[in-house]
Amino acid sequence: MREYRNHIDWLTPTLALCAWAAHFLLLWAASSVLPDQPAARWIAAILTLPALGTLWWLWRRGAVASWASIPGLGIAISATGILFSLLPAIVG
Repeated sequence: MREYRNHIDWLTPTLALCAWAAHFLLLWAASSVLPDQPAARWIAAILTLPALGTLWWLWRRGAVASWASIPGLGIAISATGILFSLLPAIVG
């Protein structure tokens, strides 16, 4: 019986989704500790930069060919989620 191997990079989208989850949890914690305060909005804006930097690093590390690949799609979904999490801080 021949061994089946999957050559798709699943680590990059997994780490991208983990970065999105961590960003969301940190923003949620900031808004819970500092409700309706401008400091929570500044914290959200500041935490968005390292989150997007992490996605950029994953893009470079994984040598992602395009957005139409599994790693590219994971990074795109995570970037959309991170920017959507920032939206209440901007509109606020």
